[in-house]
Amino acid sequence: MKSLIRTFIIFLLTLEAQLVLRKYRPKIIMVTGSVGKTSTKDALYTALQNRFHIRKSEKSYNSDIGVPLTILGCPNAWNSPREWFNNLVEGLALIILPHRYPEWLILEVGADKPGDIRSILRYVRPDVVVVTRLPDVPVHVEFYKTPRQVIEEESLPAHLLTEDGLLVLNADDQNMIELKEGTRAKVLTVGMHHAADIVFSNELFVERNGKVEGLAFHITHCLLY
Repeated sequence: MKSLIRTFIIFLLTLEAQLVLRKYRPKIIMVTGSVGKTSTKDALYTALQNRFHIRKSEKSYNSDIGVPLTILGCPNAWNSPREWFNNLVEGLALIILPHRYPEWLILEVGADKPGDIRSILRYVRPDVVVVTRLPDVPVHVEFYKTPRQVIEEESLPAHLLTEDGLLVLNADDQNMIELKEGTRAKVLTVGMHHAADIVFSNELFVERNGKVEGLAFHITHCLLY
C-alpha cells in the first residue's frame, strides 16, 4: 500500500514538474557522476547565486522524487500526508498563477538502479552537464550487470546536449575521453592535469581547531568560451 501511494505521489509531482518546466523554461545545469555530485552542486550554487536567480537540489536529492521536488521548490514531506498534499497544492499554484521562477536550476541526478537517470531525462533536458567522476568500479554497481552499465547511465545526460550546450568534464578521469569525443556540445575540462582547460594546483586544506573546513588552490584558466 505504501509503495502504491509513493508511486502515485511521484507521478503527480513529476507531472507538475513537467508543466512547470514548460511554463517557465529555466536553464538547467545537471550534475552527474558516481562520486562528488553533492559537493560539486553546492560549489556551483555558491559561485552563481549572486549573479543569477538560481535554485539547487537540497542535500543529495537526486532521485525520481528529489528532482521534481527541486523543480517545484518543495521540501521532502517524508511520512506526512498533509505535507505531501501541501506540496502538490504549491506545485499546482506554480502552474496556474504567475511566479518569479528561477532562471537556472542545478539538478543533481544519480543512478541507484538501472533506469533511474533515464526516467528523469524523459522530461528534463540539460543545457549544461557537469560529470564529476566515472570510476572503473562505480557506486551501486551491485544493481547492474557490469560496471560499464553504471558508467553508461551516469553518462546519459551528456549525450542529450545540443551544439549550444556545455559539457564540463573531469580531465583527470580517463573514462571521460569517450564523452569528450562523442559530444556535439562545447567541452570544458577541469582538473589537476596540465592539459585541462581549467587547472587546479597548489591545493591546501584550510583547518580550524584541528578540523578541515575548506580547500584553497590556484586556478589557471587556459581557454575561454
